Amino acid sequence: MDPAVRKETGYIAAWVILLSLVMEAVFLLFRKWDLSVLLGNLGGAAIAIGNFFLMALIATRAMNRGIESGKPEEAAARVKATAMIRLLGSVLLCVILIAVFKTNVYATLIPMLFPRIGIMFWPRFNKNRGTEQPGTEGSDLID
Repeated sequence: MDPAVRKETGYIAAWVILLSLVMEAVFLLFRKWDLSVLLGNLGGAAIAIGNFFLMALIATRAMNRGIESGKPEEAAARVKATAMIRLLGSVLLCVILIAVFKTNVYATLIPMLFPRIGIMFWPRFNKNRGTEQPGTEGSDLID
């Protein structure tokens, strides 16, 4: 696996976990917390992290193939083609969590927004670190 995919997925996972803990605290604060909130949060967070991981993995592989073939536009087309499949898969998994396992709707769906929040803060945290890990040169979060 590409080191950039591992690094970026770890970064997003950290944000999802942090924001999930904040969301759990909000449910506790408003006395709306129960087991369905915890299970929905865990399931939604796993789906969000998995979706980001698949996107990063697919984008990296598509770019490598595009560079090798000399046709980078094919790489962009492959990434766009898989976006709808990933979205539908995520929606289906969320619906299964809510309908079958009776998880809290909000606690299941809100974590799907957490990777976007992490992506918003990526430039700030990456710049402050000052050094890049070997093998991740030129890697940016893609979405």
